[in-house]
Amino acid sequence: MIPPSYVITLSTIMGAVLGSFTTMLVWRLHHDQKRIFWGRSKCPLCKNKLGPLQLVPIFSWLFQKGKCSFCKEKIPMYYPLTELVFILMFFFFSYKFHGTVEFLPVMAIVFFALVLFIYDTKFQEVDRRISIPAIFIALIWAFFREIPFPDLLIGGVVGYLFYAIQYWVSRGRWVGAGDAELGVFMGLVLGWHLLIPAMFFAYILGLLVAVPLLLMGKANGKTPLPMGAFLIPSLLLFFYNGQPILDWYMGLLGLI
Repeated sequence: MIPPSYVITLSTIMGAVLGSFTTMLVWRLHHDQKRIFWGRSKCPLCKNKLGPLQLVPIFSWLFQKGKCSFCKEKIPMYYPLTELVFILMFFFFSYKFHGTVEFLPVMAIVFFALVLFIYDTKFQEVDRRISIPAIFIALIWAFFREIPFPDLLIGGVVGYLFYAIQYWVSRGRWVGAGDAELGVFMGLVLGWHLLIPAMFFAYILGLLVAVPLLLMGKANGKTPLPMGAFLIPSLLLFFYNGQPILDWYMGLLGLI
């Protein structure tokens, strides 16, 4: 049996690798490049191919002082921050779920959730080449989980309808069509009983971001904000420890 410390360490390293991979993946998907999974990474500015030492997650950015080795242009913080987010999430989820039969599907869900988060945050859209496989994996896993399948299925339907109706009523002004796919994904992962508080928390996160931007004059009532930037963190939070959070909140309201 592999010691837990090895599993957690390897998972954390894998998180770093997948974080670096994701920065390349979302760029190629967004720009509809033909060779998405093949071909060496390039600097998006000078187009020079990057070597192995220039692709070490976080450390390459630090050693190069945040600049491209070739053109010396600044490398955005987006790259090391993405890798750091993956590292932290893979560490926390592997720490909790290592040694369980749920470990591999949990880590797959975390990976797809983070890719959706990065893509939507950067480009303000949901790519179906990511969301559909994520929904498919969540649906297949739903058949084997301890949570009753009807609860998960109802969660997926509720998540879809919540955003699909808003999209239809507002003709795309309130939410995007892809947000309905995020809703399905969230519902299938959390089930309806955790989906509702998770969506509520996501809107609180949105307010915490939108209000300061409005007060500083950096946004107005028509400024679009990517829903996935708030839905996915809420999904991961409630996926990790949702029931205790819900119990605490219900107790605070005196409902339990």
